[in-house]
This record gives sequence, structure tokens and C-alpha cells, in this order.
Amino acid sequence: MKIISIVGPESTGKTTLARDMARCLGGVWLPEYAREFLETPDYDAHDLKAITMEQWERERSVLLACPRVTIFDTDLVVIKIWWNERFGCVPEFVDERLANQRNRQYLLTAPDLEWEYDPLRESRDDRDRLLEVYKETLRSLGFEFTVISGQGSSRLSKAIAAVR
Repeated sequence: MKIISIVGPESTGKTTLARDMARCLGGVWLPEYAREFLETPDYDAHDLKAITMEQWERERSVLLACPRVTIFDTDLVVIKIWWNERFGCVPEFVDERLANQRNRQYLLTAPDLEWEYDPLRESRDDRDRLLEVYKETLRSLGFEFTVISGQGSSRLSKAIAAVR
């Protein structure tokens, strides 16, 4: 079983890449739960905890089915960074779950795509700094990753090549 997590700053093509990779690889795609939960960027730590727990439960459910290829359109790495950026600290339960999370291949999407407005996005002018935060976080967790850049089919081709 191959597990691929696509992470990165906002508006870097994570959802499109996850969906397209699942189609090309014949895998299961798990969308980001926060998009279902949030209606505005006005949320608190209780909301983020609910999002975290549901995302984690959905991941567990998908993995129990043992698909050949699973592609996550976010995971606890994104949530860890989100907690820290928004609230200045990360709850222990997030770090505990991350410490036990292994066997994933991480694709980190570069902010080389044009920003697309979305009412839930908050970091239009901060994507380059956030890319470095993602790199540092992935390294500190001991997770290997490949940075995926480029436009359109080139981006998808690079991602497919990285996981093969």
C-alpha cells in the first residue's frame, strides 16, 4: 500500500494535484475536511480541534480499507503548521499522532502557481515563507519529501515521477 500526502501553502494546487494523481494512479483521494467544515476564516481553536479529529478519523477509515494507493489532500503536517501559525502552539495530541505516522510519501507543493481567491484562504502574501516552514517542519519530523513545482501537466508529471 502506498500513502501519499500532499502538503504546502495555500493556493499551491494541492487539491487539483491530489485529485489528478488519484485518477492517474487508480488510487483513493481523501479531500481536505476543513473545506467542508468552515464557511468563513473566522474560527477558533475548538473548531480547529474538530477539524483535526475528523480529518484524522477519515484518514484512518480510508487506510483500514487498504487501498493500493491513497492520496491525502492534507494531513496532520498541514494541521500542525496551521495550529502554530494561527494560535502559536500545537496541542500535544497532534504531535503524538504525528510521531506515530510513518510510511507516507510527502509531496510539498511550491507556491509557483498564481494565487486564486478563496474566502477561506488567509496567506496570500506569505506563501514563500510558509514553504520554508513546511520544509523545516517535515525535516524536524523526519519525513522525507519532494518539492513539486511547475504548471499544468508538467506539475502532475513531476508528482507522478516522484512517487514511482
